[in-house]
Amino acid sequence: MLKIIGIILIIGSFTGIGVSQRQRFRGHVVVLGDMLSTLDIISSELSFHLTSIPEIVAKLAQDPRPAVAKAFGTMHEMIEKDDSLSLAFKWMKAFRDCGQEIGLSTDDISILCDLSEFIGKYDAQAQQKSIDYAKARLSRQLEIASDEMKSKGTVYRTCCVAAGILLVLVLI
Repeated sequence: MLKIIGIILIIGSFTGIGVSQRQRFRGHVVVLGDMLSTLDIISSELSFHLTSIPEIVAKLAQDPRPAVAKAFGTMHEMIEKDDSLSLAFKWMKAFRDCGQEIGLSTDDISILCDLSEFIGKYDAQAQQKSIDYAKARLSRQLEIASDEMKSKGTVYRTCCVAAGILLVLVLI
């Protein structure tokens, strides 16, 4: 009876490791999708309502998606402080501080930080072009992350289950 419980625990723990790795890949895809939709929101607010960036950031800080709320909440807190730092610096700092925490890769963070050079500095058309360029780059990142999730996620899950079974066989 103890052997059966041990076997179940070993295989279950290795399966859990594989599933958690797959979830990490899935989380990256979800966060990239959230950031793309956030850029759509920023773009439409700038184009149609002529909303200022601090107002947009305040709205996005209240977003129900955890990754968006965390990144833009951090940015909103920095904007609320009355210091002499520029909006571009606060934008970059927010994504650098909490980008990996919310599930973005370093390439994703760099794309969003590059956007800070244009957000709030130029006219709406120039900002729109920079947002479109960032969306195109993030869309490519999303394609890569989706492919990774499909290939590597399945491999991690399968290999971990196989490793658990192999360990059980070796121990028996």
